[in-house]
Amino acid sequence: MRVQLRLVDESGHDAPGADLAALRRQLTARPELRGHVDTVRSGPDSEEGEMGGGLELLLVGLGGGGAVTALITTLPALLGARRSPTSVEITLPDGRSAKVTADSAEDARALLEEALRDHLNPPRP
Repeated sequence: MRVQLRLVDESGHDAPGADLAALRRQLTARPELRGHVDTVRSGPDSEEGEMGGGLELLLVGLGGGGAVTALITTLPALLGARRSPTSVEITLPDGRSAKVTADSAEDARALLEEALRDHLNPPRP
């Protein structure tokens, strides 16, 4: 299962690409996540007629409980070390999402654990 991470500042705008690159480096320092974090560019975020590069996101592959735990324990610590308030929006393939801040990660943990459970044991028709 691959989840999408979007780094946003306190006003809800996307954080600079350099911040996203730093987050990627810090996540891939964790053995459970190494080789499972990719930077991608989504569709253009510019106004009609403007040139734009699109929104940068991280895609994180989560194949087991260890990766979920590594992601959820790492994000609040990384966010807490930042100078400016930032959060990470986690979006699942089915569209469900949660926000992780330096103060709280429990909602995101519950969402990811439920999604991973659903992914590993899909409901039978």
